[in-house]
Amino acid sequence: MVCVVQKFGGTSVATLERIKNVADIVAGSHKKRNSVVTVISAMAGVTNKFIGYVRNMNAYEGDPEYDHVVSSGELITAGLLAIALKNLGLQAKSYSSWQVPILTDNNHGHAVIQKIDPVNLQKDMANGIIPVVCGFQGVSPENRITTLGRGGSDLTAVAVASAINADLCEIYSDVDGVYTIDPNLYHKAKRIDGINYYEMLEMASQGAKILQEQSVDYAMRNNVIIRVASSFVENAGTIISDKIQPRDFRGLAVTPSLSRIRIFHSGCEKSVADLLKQNYINAEVIKCDNPSKIDVLVDKKKSSIAINLLKNCDFIKSARQVVARPSSRINVIGSSISPAIADNLVDVLKSEKIETFAVSVYSHRVDLIVSGNKLLESIAILHKHCGLEK
Repeated sequence: MVCVVQKFGGTSVATLERIKNVADIVAGSHKKRNSVVTVISAMAGVTNKFIGYVRNMNAYEGDPEYDHVVSSGELITAGLLAIALKNLGLQAKSYSSWQVPILTDNNHGHAVIQKIDPVNLQKDMANGIIPVVCGFQGVSPENRITTLGRGGSDLTAVAVASAINADLCEIYSDVDGVYTIDPNLYHKAKRIDGINYYEMLEMASQGAKILQEQSVDYAMRNNVIIRVASSFVENAGTIISDKIQPRDFRGLAVTPSLSRIRIFHSGCEKSVADLLKQNYINAEVIKCDNPSKIDVLVDKKKSSIAINLLKNCDFIKSARQVVARPSSRINVIGSSISPAIADNLVDVLKSEKIETFAVSVYSHRVDLIVSGNKLLESIAILHKHCGLEK
């Protein structure tokens, strides 16, 4: 008998019809003599609606009541899926986090899982009952509901799989696997059959929305094999495991909506970074080849706020000019990345008359900053050059 944890995201359970479809998938696994635990997200859009409610009432992450409200969507879908499974003639039981229990610290909004006691789940599985576990939730040492951060149901699934020694953790959504790049950005993106933990961790950390970053890290530390698949299309999906051999280039991750603010001033990098941080603006300060210039990368939505702050602060007032240009970050992910490989990628873009404004090299990725109007052209060039279309 194979033990499987199956997690279904918000789009997979967005309607009652889709919940019935999920029940069919779970029933199919159960009838193949698989021992199944299901982890469920809230219906698509529900968590965002609840976040709007609590923020309207002036409650934010860190407040236990915030977690109590925004985690309640999972209770609804867990109960509905359990009902749908019973309607198919199966035994099922819904579980909130405290009933498992999933024990966390008391960091409300971004709780860290400390321990999962698998006894209740294992008892049900031994009796042919399918546990339906609320994702995203935990319970604190003070016996209060906690939440695991956005995308936290992925982490719940991986942690439950580790606790019950499952053979496989399947993550179902509306995407049929991990792609070399977001297919919505580039039509020649290819589904990856298998990827190792390090490569997937880089892709997740750089904005690939297939899996929550913490869930990949947890899987890597506990050797949980993951399969990413679609609840709407039947195919092999993508396997994530330490058994997958690394490749020189595995994929591209993209942050498209950035503003590159150029300050014609020198010697104020730390002051700029501190000023923006104090005003809750995430920024990356980049030294230019010309010491009289500084580039600052911020989210495009925060660009005008950042520029006003910079233009009106004392240490920038003497600057000749502060200007913003639309920019994008392209992360080239692979194994054994080196400065020489980064230089080669820059040369490839340069040969096509595309300028890179900054390059950062890490062991498993290269970060390239290009002009916003050159993003799609840059993606096509790099995707082909790195052999990702094969």
